[in-house]
Amino acid sequence: MGLYSILVRPFVRNADIEKASRYALRYFEMIERVPLGRPISRWLHNNRPAGLQREVFGLNFYNPIGLGAGLDIHGELYNDLNNLGFSFVEIGPMNADGIRRTIRRIQEDPQNDILAACIQEDFQTAFTLAYDFCDFFVIDISANPSTDVLDPLLDARLAEEVYKPIVVKLPKVLPTSELKDLLDFSQMNGIDGIEACSLEQIQQTSAYTAGRLPIIANCTIETPEQAAEALKAGASLVEVRDGLVRNGPQFVSSIQKHLLNLAKNERNDPRPDSPAAQE
Repeated sequence: MGLYSILVRPFVRNADIEKASRYALRYFEMIERVPLGRPISRWLHNNRPAGLQREVFGLNFYNPIGLGAGLDIHGELYNDLNNLGFSFVEIGPMNADGIRRTIRRIQEDPQNDILAACIQEDFQTAFTLAYDFCDFFVIDISANPSTDVLDPLLDARLAEEVYKPIVVKLPKVLPTSELKDLLDFSQMNGIDGIEACSLEQIQQTSAYTAGRLPIIANCTIETPEQAAEALKAGASLVEVRDGLVRNGPQFVSSIQKHLLNLAKNERNDPRPDSPAAQE
């Protein structure tokens, strides 16, 4: 039984996810202060298992598992959380003031791996401020599912020397006609990916775009099987928050092991119609 199970799980097991996330974040902050805590954590929770690497919207991910927005809201512990086995961390959601504070932290403690910023307000200002400090951007249009905020960001990116991906986060509830309009806009205007909030959205997006638009699964994932299901449905990457908070730091490793076992079983599948047999 690990330290997280003793100190944190009794408090987060039945708490609402926002309160549980605050408990978990304080624990990870405490671990950060332990001498050699970072290198030990990075060694224990390897984020580079052979066989899970993939390239998505031009970025090389060591594995398909990332930390979703909503835990490290203020960009305080991105490196420490990344050391739990994630290939990327999404901080936020933030507005421009939050981005300004985060930039100061990044300047003092540059990110070790891929860092994404989720922007929820002050879109153009926040995007411009964060551009040099993050690897890709998730634009959360949940409150107002309109493409109006996206055009200025796409124009602003044209002025930058380095191209960085823009991903649109879908509202949890979006009529099919509006989803199709948004996907049409994304494909025609250089949006690099979609962050979907349910398996249904993943399947609809994958089918409508014929898999041409990468998808990040932002649905609730509390078991390794749910992570695998999201990838099978068409996601390129999956984000975890609830599962980490409820289960503790070993959760990411358990997903990695499950995905590796599935890949191994698929390679060894003797059925004539299996992927291994068709190679």
